[in-house]
Amino acid sequence: MADSVVSFLLEHLSQLLLREANLLFGVEDKIISLRNELEIINVYLKTSSQGKNNTELKQTVLSQIRDVSHLAEDVIDTFITNIALYKNRNLPGRMLHSIDHAKLLHDVAEKIDKIKTVLKEIHENKMKYCEESSDQSTSAREEEERMKSLDRLRRNVEEENVVGFVHESEVLINRLIQNGSPQLNVVSIIGMGGLGKTTLARKVYNSDKVKKHFNCRAWVYVSNECRVRELLLGLLQNLMPNNDFERRSISDDELKKRVRECLELKRYLLVLDDLWKIQDWEEVKDAFPVENKGSRILITSRLKEVASHTGRDPPHYLQFLSEEQSWELFSKKVFRGEEYPCDLESLGKQIVKSCGGLPLSIVVLAGLLANKEKSHKEWFKIFGHVNWYLTQTEAQVKDVLKLSLDNLPSRLKPCFLYLGIFTEDSEIRVRQLLQLWIAEGFIQETGSRDVRDVAEDYLYELIDRSLIQVAQVKDNRGVKSCRIHDLLRDLCILEGKEDKFFQVCTENNISITTKPRRLSVHSSMSHYVSSSTVDHSCVRSLFCYDPNHVYRDEWKWITENCKLVRVLDIEGLCCFKVPSNLGNFIHLRYLRINSQCFSSVPDSICNLQNLQTLDFLSSPWDSTISFPITISKLKHLKHVYTYRVIVLRGHRLKSNVGVMWNLQTISRIVLDTKTTYLISKGSFPKLRKLEVLISSKFKGHVPKMLLSLQQLKDLNKLEIEFVLMKDHSEV
Repeated sequence: MADSVVSFLLEHLSQLLLREANLLFGVEDKIISLRNELEIINVYLKTSSQGKNNTELKQTVLSQIRDVSHLAEDVIDTFITNIALYKNRNLPGRMLHSIDHAKLLHDVAEKIDKIKTVLKEIHENKMKYCEESSDQSTSAREEEERMKSLDRLRRNVEEENVVGFVHESEVLINRLIQNGSPQLNVVSIIGMGGLGKTTLARKVYNSDKVKKHFNCRAWVYVSNECRVRELLLGLLQNLMPNNDFERRSISDDELKKRVRECLELKRYLLVLDDLWKIQDWEEVKDAFPVENKGSRILITSRLKEVASHTGRDPPHYLQFLSEEQSWELFSKKVFRGEEYPCDLESLGKQIVKSCGGLPLSIVVLAGLLANKEKSHKEWFKIFGHVNWYLTQTEAQVKDVLKLSLDNLPSRLKPCFLYLGIFTEDSEIRVRQLLQLWIAEGFIQETGSRDVRDVAEDYLYELIDRSLIQVAQVKDNRGVKSCRIHDLLRDLCILEGKEDKFFQVCTENNISITTKPRRLSVHSSMSHYVSSSTVDHSCVRSLFCYDPNHVYRDEWKWITENCKLVRVLDIEGLCCFKVPSNLGNFIHLRYLRINSQCFSSVPDSICNLQNLQTLDFLSSPWDSTISFPITISKLKHLKHVYTYRVIVLRGHRLKSNVGVMWNLQTISRIVLDTKTTYLISKGSFPKLRKLEVLISSKFKGHVPKMLLSLQQLKDLNKLEIEFVLMKDHSEV
């Protein structure tokens, strides 16, 4: 995660140099020097993340770099805030505070020098203790042994006799035997870690039908640490068990030749279990003869891209167990065929439901309870804390799932961990998720492509990696909402806290112990505020999920303690009034507020020059909400959402009409003379989606108003509604 922090800060510094060059006189060279230093560190981080020997010392170095990068980010963001306050003053005010501005420049220069000194010390310590360490080979061996042990754990757990695969195995057996051409074909099983891919493949591999159909079979476990030579040797040991090829000094090409010789003129079935990389397939596929004998290769993987690359046929998606199947598996493992007390069944089914149909977690949980007293009292201790037991007590579950996280490219890690911020079992709206990723700076722009398209690619890649589940699909077959398995969410929370990426606070765990960059409060906000003693100045994103709370005094707490926020999602709170100092959050990119209790947005919103998304959902459908007409000056605003009716207030801008080059969406705005004026002056040149309401009082002006919409050349969705609006008036 440290590399994503540094990358984001580099972007921050570049934007600062471009936008505020006239105010950086005296420290511009300092900021450029810091940026250059961080660019070199960023290269080191990306190189380090590719290495597999993640020793404890290296992790300490990465952690130190992350912390100092956070410190640099705080210094820069605070400086930008102060610069903005200086710019917003009139000329006499600037002259009056010129001494303060000079002191500000001096302080930031001094802090940057200190940061560079710390970076230098980290580098020197790394050279001294890491690169010159004589224990590197030992650490590498220990890491390799740990990974082998983990692979054995995964296989031992997944190869349990999981129920519920009768239909699944019949489908796959038919695909291998009956529904295929005589040409070599690849069949694949994909799903998230712990779902039972290996178990299903083993059932198919050992079925009598398969044994009779194929006169040659071999099974090899691949893993994400695949070495082609070991894969080939594994195949040969299956095909020719009496030969010891490993001790012979023969080349990989010779090993491929031996594999081909063993398989030629035979109808064979090969299982490549847990394939992670396309490259591994490419390096071994020419060892498999392609004669028209009806041979098959069965692949298990967590990654859809691997399955799609290796074979022509669509992969077999493994599903979660139903509640009935989950209970059957659980009771088999706990009671081992013995009778069980009737009073335990209801509680047991509730406990098993927490596993979300994941066979791995059910088997591990059953192993935990099998050795405990089978009583209602003992089981009730575990009920409600199942995920905690699985992720904290049983290493098998956490480590198996963590393999998927460790295998993610650095660009996807923050996007995936971010899912832990949302509440348990929630359906996450894709539109909201993508906009949050963009606001957080997680999405790397690719050429001229729209950043939302890139974010959508990231989403589908996480889906294809079996880390995100599709919940609802839109009419155009796009994903409308998604969810994450509870155990993966718990893993995100653990990793997020460890990396200081984010922290979740609940009623049972109300306090925070670190300084997270993102804070998600899943409890009473007033309870959290009264209990909190930690400095919140480092918080960049604040989420509140508290639908039953009436929001009164906490806004003052937010404005005083979270001045540098980029994301503010407090939809769960009822806000009676948006404070006039809203515009002080100059870094704000994403704002989501429950607006059902207020009717106007303050003029200071026009100070939010970085704002991208404004979301006022959960509002009365038929009421109005007024915006200042000067909102057209927000150059980076992309989306405005509300269920209420937007009306513009204030005088028309005669000369300085803002052009919102990035605005794409406006929902439910009144098409009156002011809105028509802005449209006709070209204020919304890139608008794509528009929902307008025409009041009955403007009947005579409707043709002219509708004619103004011709200015919107990029518009691809338009909704028009004629309404009787009693509370609407020109202001």
